[in-house]
Amino acid sequence: MPALDCTDQKIITVLSQDARATTSRIARETGIPERTIHHRIKRLKEEKLIRTVAVVNPEAFGYTLAVDMFCELEIGSMPQAIAALMELPEISYMAISTGDQDISLQALFKSSEELQEFITQKLHQVPGMRRTRTALIPRILKDTYQWIPPDPCGGNGQKLATEST
Repeated sequence: MPALDCTDQKIITVLSQDARATTSRIARETGIPERTIHHRIKRLKEEKLIRTVAVVNPEAFGYTLAVDMFCELEIGSMPQAIAALMELPEISYMAISTGDQDISLQALFKSSEELQEFITQKLHQVPGMRRTRTALIPRILKDTYQWIPPDPCGGNGQKLATEST
């Protein structure tokens, strides 16, 4: 398991708030030399500890309804079900899970009508789908792209002391 030090943590914290932050801006906010920041970011990417991605805002496209769905499958149907579910553009997150469900997913919709159509005409048609449970998500408080590793230096890792809000 890779070990992050305080320098890595400070860089990751700034980048998690703004992935487009320049090395000079990170240097100003953290007090770390710009050359060090450049080399650290390169290493963090090479070691696949961070990745640069654009995060789409679903609400900007009218997808204001988020739903968690828990799927129970027939024994032996996991590969076919996963393949079918991967093809559905409404699904924003999918994972194999344990307990009384086999697959956990999150899907996005513009309306409750779209949700109902998805459940009846797509989700229930997936090969091996036995049963589903659906939970409406009124508000997402923290999303996966907002997660950063615990701060090895004892801080909360979410904001820098120099940051003004």
